[in-house]
Amino acid sequence: MRRVIFTLLYDRGNFMLSRNFRLQAVGGVDWLFTNYDFAYVSHGLDELMVLDVSRGERQTDRFCEIVKHISGRCFIPMTVGGGVTSMEIAQKYLHNGADKLLVNTAFQDDLALCCALAERFGRQCIVAGIDFRSAANGQRAVVVGSGAREVKASLTEWVEHLQGNGAGELLFQSVNRDGTGMGLELSVLDAIAPMTTLPCIIMGGVGKASHVIEGLKHPAVDAVATANLFNFIGSTFLEMRRALAKEGLNLAHWSEADFEVLRNKFNKPV
Repeated sequence: MRRVIFTLLYDRGNFMLSRNFRLQAVGGVDWLFTNYDFAYVSHGLDELMVLDVSRGERQTDRFCEIVKHISGRCFIPMTVGGGVTSMEIAQKYLHNGADKLLVNTAFQDDLALCCALAERFGRQCIVAGIDFRSAANGQRAVVVGSGAREVKASLTEWVEHLQGNGAGELLFQSVNRDGTGMGLELSVLDAIAPMTTLPCIIMGGVGKASHVIEGLKHPAVDAVATANLFNFIGSTFLEMRRALAKEGLNLAHWSEADFEVLRNKFNKPV
């Protein structure tokens, strides 16, 4: 079954736009809740990701408060990540509303932690982030640390590394396409598809509904994620989901009327 995922990027009090992994603040928590009725937006989504992308010192407890606020207004599974450097931080994320953890740099810096997380919470809880940068010659490099460091492994070798050390799902994010609205770099999955049975999410480059449709039609894609804040306010996700259904894509379906009842019942300040 295919999925649509929306991603919120957080940096020490502000929510961010990202372009090629360069961040721009767009608003704080008040801005977020003024512009996003999560009980409404989540009707058009399958999952939500909330990521702490802070470049400086992370404020984990404050971030967890934000995660808790969002989870109280959102009726869909939520993946939380950014700065998962210890079991304690992972537990804090899960205790404040996360259903899954996005782990990226730890697969390079602390493999024992990644294996421990998978053993403690189950592989299905661990989404392995794969940030990659594409060169003009078609070669791709995997990067960690918010794109600052290149790993000494090819993309296929890195996927094998993740699969062997606790990953239950793979998130491919293009640094080149990030925030450009130019469409997804789907060709990255051509070499990956034959070597993995893990669900694959692709992200980076979504600018309109047709990009999501194209992504979900790719045989190796299980989910498409986007972090484009301004293109997806209001009813856009609902309209896009109806368009996806018309394309015959295998999506979860639910009654809009029943969802509205839940929204009215639980949409209270948290």
